[in-house]
Amino acid sequence: MKLKLKYGISAKDEDIVVFSYQDKINNLKPVLQKYIIASNILTRLGFTGKRDDVLELHPTDSHGSIIFLGLGEKGKSNSENARRAGGLLAGITVARSLKSVALVELPDQQDNLAAFVEGLILGGYDFNTFKSDKKPEPSLTLALNGEYKKLISEIEKAMTVAEAACYARDLINTPANFLTPTSYAAKVRALGKKYKISTRVYGKNEIQKLKMGAMLAVAEGSDQQPKLITFTYNGGKKGEAPIVLVGKGVTFDTGGISLKPNSGMQDMKNDMAGSATVIAQMIVLGTLKPKINVVGIVPAVENMPSGRALKPTDIITASDGQTIEVLNTDAEGRLILADGLCYAHKFKPKAILDIATLTGAVRYALGHNAAGILGKDDNLIEKLYYIGQKTGERVWQLPLWDEYYEQIKSNVADMKNVGGPAAGTITAAAFLSKFVKDIPWAHIDIAAMDNQEGSHPYQPKGATGYGVRLLAEFLMAD
Repeated sequence: MKLKLKYGISAKDEDIVVFSYQDKINNLKPVLQKYIIASNILTRLGFTGKRDDVLELHPTDSHGSIIFLGLGEKGKSNSENARRAGGLLAGITVARSLKSVALVELPDQQDNLAAFVEGLILGGYDFNTFKSDKKPEPSLTLALNGEYKKLISEIEKAMTVAEAACYARDLINTPANFLTPTSYAAKVRALGKKYKISTRVYGKNEIQKLKMGAMLAVAEGSDQQPKLITFTYNGGKKGEAPIVLVGKGVTFDTGGISLKPNSGMQDMKNDMAGSATVIAQMIVLGTLKPKINVVGIVPAVENMPSGRALKPTDIITASDGQTIEVLNTDAEGRLILADGLCYAHKFKPKAILDIATLTGAVRYALGHNAAGILGKDDNLIEKLYYIGQKTGERVWQLPLWDEYYEQIKSNVADMKNVGGPAAGTITAAAFLSKFVKDIPWAHIDIAAMDNQEGSHPYQPKGATGYGVRLLAEFLMAD
């Protein structure tokens, strides 16, 4: 959704939007009196102000409707509830083809505004690139009381981050015949040119020179050439250690020789969702220009079965010289991330974050309500946890105790790429940790959060862009 802001509410025919806390319904009496509406009408019509509560009234012919949106109990996840309210308004906007709405300013609502705007953009998203009868992108003007001008930087930041998340959704929703490692690299180059961020793409020959044996092994079964895609944003002091983001970029994952069943393969264009969250940060960085240094790394490959493909029991060598016994070619994400993490050390970072749709096991651990987070730096993980609470992109820490490393020991190599059916998310992180030196590091497994199947106010069916807001807030807070 294209969102425009206007300061000053004057047009009589604008639709009016009103927030309400569950326990503050009485605060709405002045609004009802202004439009000559009975003070008890809300309770009579069943509006309570609970989360996701919506009521539309049409007071007179001279005005548009008044849309009441519930925020739940004051102080309980109100930012997330405001984000959901924005998504619900987006649904109303699209259904009724609204062009302009005015937000009534009420006490204690300023803290909710940025999240509401975020939800409005996210909820208005529609991926119709390949539809022959596609409708134009909806556009809405949001009129705000002049007092809200004080929050303009916060609102504009929310708009930028939400737009970046929608860009990530576009990447993830694009089918693999249109998003190959090569075309992905071209998109990143174009993004770098637009936002004046340095990009570099390594082809197969250069990847070989970097001795990225794990990444090359995964790519070997495909006719699509692998690409190591990087960007470097220098907004901080010269020489200041950067934060390095590494995203899994498997543009399609068949499982390789360890072929997935059909039911497990149909969503595998999503297996580059982690990389999309990393690449989307270019929009955030290029627009908001924070005073930090950031490097993005995306090993981009296709995982396919063929006569050249990686086979179970093959032994491969990562770029740091460690050997890996491959027992399951469908555990390929950790292989390409191994080389990506090794490469991250070239930049002498102050922290490394990797994000990936890595394990189906995380669904059984946490369901579809949080991503798994693991690492060996409690301060970094705690920071990401609290940012997740704020952004609504929650993470929950799983342990990474020494005992789990026993599961990935190999009799014939330095390690094996799977640790058996138990603790699959944890043993995958244990594997990745082998390629991280003494640097603060966190691994975020988003395999249960990358796609939305059911109904959600601000996440339409399909790619969620999960992690864009989490990483953006993390970078802005640094």
